[in-house]
Amino acid sequence: MKKLSTLCMKIDCRIIGNPDVKIKGISAHSRKTQAGDLFVAIDGYRTSGRLYVESAIKNGASAIATQDISLAKIITKKYSKLTAVYTQNPRHFLAAVANSFYDYPSKKLSLIGITGTDGKTTTSFMIKSILEAAGKKTGLLGTIRYYNGTKWYSAPNTTPESLDFVSFLADLVKRKIKYCISEISSHALALDRTYGLNFKVGVFTNLTQDHLDFHKSIRAYGEAKLKLFKNLSSSSFAVVNHDDEFADKIVKNTKAKVITYGLYKKCTIFTKINKQNHYGTDTRVHFNKKSRPMDIVLPMIGTHNIYNMMAAIGVAKGLGISNQFIKLGLEKLTVVPGRLERIKTDKGFNVYIDYAHTAKALNVAIATLKHITKGNMIVVFGCGGNRDRQKRPVMGKVATESCNYAIITSDNPRFEKPEAIINEIKKGIKRKNFEVIVDRAHAIKRAISMVKPDDTILIAGKGHEEYQIFGDKLIRFSDKETVIKELEKN
Repeated sequence: MKKLSTLCMKIDCRIIGNPDVKIKGISAHSRKTQAGDLFVAIDGYRTSGRLYVESAIKNGASAIATQDISLAKIITKKYSKLTAVYTQNPRHFLAAVANSFYDYPSKKLSLIGITGTDGKTTTSFMIKSILEAAGKKTGLLGTIRYYNGTKWYSAPNTTPESLDFVSFLADLVKRKIKYCISEISSHALALDRTYGLNFKVGVFTNLTQDHLDFHKSIRAYGEAKLKLFKNLSSSSFAVVNHDDEFADKIVKNTKAKVITYGLYKKCTIFTKINKQNHYGTDTRVHFNKKSRPMDIVLPMIGTHNIYNMMAAIGVAKGLGISNQFIKLGLEKLTVVPGRLERIKTDKGFNVYIDYAHTAKALNVAIATLKHITKGNMIVVFGCGGNRDRQKRPVMGKVATESCNYAIITSDNPRFEKPEAIINEIKKGIKRKNFEVIVDRAHAIKRAISMVKPDDTILIAGKGHEEYQIFGDKLIRFSDKETVIKELEKN
């Protein structure tokens, strides 16, 4: 419990009413507000927090923060015991007051932020495995799940709201956990969910077209990613994929020490791929001229995963982890759910589940599997509704021109009709090597029914997800479970 005046001491805001009201907690959702809380009215995608102020008050809020000065004055007149806080930027205020309430936990551990269009999840799992091989307890926030060092939790967002982020870090500090790996989405950066956090390491994986429904342009998308690196201090590290065109802009706009990685340029870390098969990739990793190269047999396939591996190595180097534990952590890595996850079968063909939901990611996944496939490549995929529509025809083109056969199906249609989404995918297709099966389970069954020995099936788009989104409803569905059940039948 802290006085409101103490919490707001270093924050640009105006307190209307009793500045010494005691705050027991902070909330940004009226339904979660409890007696003695400071409720911060932030705006979401579809609604404004100002509409829920009365609800928060009924639930016992002691103070209300809003950017509506008229509302702030009305609150204090209507409720004599209530204090209002006027702030011009509620999202900045929420992040700042959360940090103040929880005593700035990001300064008490090594916080690692990973941003980029693709590779965030796999890179985070690689870093976690390395740190744990070195005996370091580690927390994780990401697309698949959250981990507090002991238990895994479902992840409502890739990157949580600032209040939840800071609260999670505070819990890690209580648990005496010194490291936290966090996937940082472009949405989170644009919406200031990481405002005021002290990152020890920032990682850039790549930048390709995605989320233009939100950012409107690739430039705005890139600028959102850049915010992570602009805010790094001179004592931090920026681990940057130098083979990506956006890398130079990051290097020029960060005060952090830079560690670069890549395959095609002389970087701090670069790697030679010796060979790969369905079981993994044999690599030799090079550092600077003074260091010996390190041989790593990564139990994953694909050039994109070699980039992810180098990013993880860069983080480990920045944190002072020795090569012994880097090698151990990477070589003992278990499968990352839904990231080119191989479903074991003794039927002579291979089935992979992958989260690829952009044209580039789909192309990379297909190219990776074609390289180790003797027979035909079959892909099952769709595109999500109410998301970037520009990528739909491009993904249709990639799938049909890169594979022997494609089955176009539903992904998460949300508030769009699956058939309308599929029609937009078909606009990019010139070949006749595809069919449409709207029902995703039936599409997967069809792929398995036509596969032959030495063929590979790639089921793309949903990866680890265990649901489909229809309107505002989540319907239980798993690509992996559907594949396993179908394989058991045949």
